[in-house]
Order: sequence, then C-alpha cells, then structure tokens
Amino acid sequence: MRLSFLSSKTREIQRLLNIHSEYQWFLDNDFPIVLPKFYKKLYQESKNKNEFKTELEKEFNKIYKEEDYKEKVKTAKSNWEKIEDKFFSILKKHNQKIKDKYLCYVSLYGPEGQFKYPNIIDLRISNELDIKQANETIAHELIHLIVLRKTEKLNLNYKQTEGVVDSFFKETDLKDLFPDYKLQSMAEHDNKISEKIYN
Repeated sequence: MRLSFLSSKTREIQRLLNIHSEYQWFLDNDFPIVLPKFYKKLYQESKNKNEFKTELEKEFNKIYKEEDYKEKVKTAKSNWEKIEDKFFSILKKHNQKIKDKYLCYVSLYGPEGQFKYPNIIDLRISNELDIKQANETIAHELIHLIVLRKTEKLNLNYKQTEGVVDSFFKETDLKDLFPDYKLQSMAEHDNKISEKIYN
C-alpha cells in the first residue's frame, strides 16, 4: 500500500494545538469541525498559547483512549485498501506525479481532512458519517497533495483549488469510484483551469 495509517497521542495533541491559530477562522466561516468539549472554554480562558498548551495536555490526558484510535486506524486502512489501486491508476492516467509513500494520521478531531506537503494527510474519524466518507476524504486530500505544485504555478486561490479537486471527482473516472461526491459550495469551478491540471 502507498498509504500508511498512523495515530499517536503526541500527534493528536499537536493537531489540537495547531487548530488554536485557525480556530477563529473556523468559527467565522461556520466551518464544520469537531473538537473536545473542553476546547472552546480553554480557548476563551487561556491568557496565551503556552497556558493553552499546558491546560490542553492536562485535559486531553483525561479523555485519551489508545484503543479508540487503534480501532479507527484499522477501519480506515481496511476501507482504503479496497480502492487504493483503482484510485492511483486513475490519477496516473491523467499524468499525475504520485509518490511511493503517503502518511495518513487518523484523528478524532479537527476538520474532516487536511494535508501537509509533501506527503501527509490528516483524517478525522469521530462518528459513523466520518467513517462512511473516509475514503472520499482521503482521496480529496491526496489530490490536493498531488496537484499542489501545479495549482501554485497557476496562482490559484483557495476556492479555485477546491474547484480543481472537485473536477477530478466529476470529470475523470473517479466519478465511478465516488458516485456520491458532492461539489463543495465554497469552490469556484472553471473547467478550463481544471483541464490544465488533469489533462
């Protein structure tokens, strides 16, 4: 498998810390995000990021259960194995440069998915819907990673980039692999731009 599934307590704490700097943006944009119950209060009451970090670690230690993460990793890996070869074959057909290895960190918190160049994605699996949509989320974030340099070269903004990713799901054979994929409401769809990336 090209995709390795991992989780760790340290990584989860770091993810929650990273959200601190984006938290207001998530709120302002009504962006769907899952956080521990204590997070909002901690965010509002902490005087600075160091205090926030100390309190976050203390609170998180009270709720962390390694078994929950192991189970989610196992489920995500098992589901992805069923489609991985097809997914990468489709992208290769569209002249996309694919790395030998990608890392997928499974989390219970944050947005559905995020990516970090060159080969890391974060996948949230906190409920049944997340599990059901996990393969789609993984595929979405992988496409972001794979086309990132091309979208940067074209100076695409966030909305245009999301439109390009949507196009992969609607205009290539990925539509057969993900027939229920829904276009993102915040994305700007421009077929001419998308065709430059996947043709």
